[in-house]
Amino acid sequence: MTAPNTVDLDDPATWPTDLSDLIAELASAVPGELDTGSDLHNEVSELAKHDDQVREMLAGRLLRTYHATRLLDHEIEDVRACGLRALTEGSLAERVDRAIKAGSIPARYLNALCESTALVHEPLHAVRHRFGEVSMVSSRQPLAKTWPHRLLSNWGGEVRQFGPVWTDSEFESIRSLGRPSLIIAGIDVSTPPAAGTGRELIFDFIGIHLGVDGNGITIHYTADIPGEQIVDVCHPGHPEYDRHPHFPKR
Repeated sequence: MTAPNTVDLDDPATWPTDLSDLIAELASAVPGELDTGSDLHNEVSELAKHDDQVREMLAGRLLRTYHATRLLDHEIEDVRACGLRALTEGSLAERVDRAIKAGSIPARYLNALCESTALVHEPLHAVRHRFGEVSMVSSRQPLAKTWPHRLLSNWGGEVRQFGPVWTDSEFESIRSLGRPSLIIAGIDVSTPPAAGTGRELIFDFIGIHLGVDGNGITIHYTADIPGEQIVDVCHPGHPEYDRHPHFPKR
């Protein structure tokens, strides 16, 4: 169920009326042979000029977004209470430290874990975009691809999948710590932290309206998302999680 002030890109019934009217008007001029959101972006790129208008219409509402990860029990509690924090080098170290204090990881692994991040094993220009932000997708459609399985299967997400320590059987067990977690959060896309996207939001609203595939973008949200904007944290057994049969079961 979607809260009254939350807009679900995949459910036009939740869109504000003025936005629905604008999308219907713009979609009526779109060529019928376009099949995907990318086709819309490439072939009717002039519609991008309406993206700011779409974001203004969504001001004060929260767009439903999705974040795939793997969390320990205390981390799940933290997300529910305090929300999602933009990734920093300090938060990486803090996460390991708390896991050790909770008894989830032996203290002898501390140094090796600190050496297993993308910060160490990838050039700075390749990993800079992962820090100072929370990466979300704006639709369930991208969740049907293979990439969420990787993030849901590895504690610490993509920044901890680097380096030779992961080839050791003991560290392979660290990968499976916690529970796969699909976090649903609402964000106001009219605000500056939501400005960074893979393509303009308008193409996904038009794509959903027209019933084409390939909708949904990655939003690189450059601020913390507070706990009151966390809609749910879903695990295997939750209907929102289980609607994706390729997600790991444990």
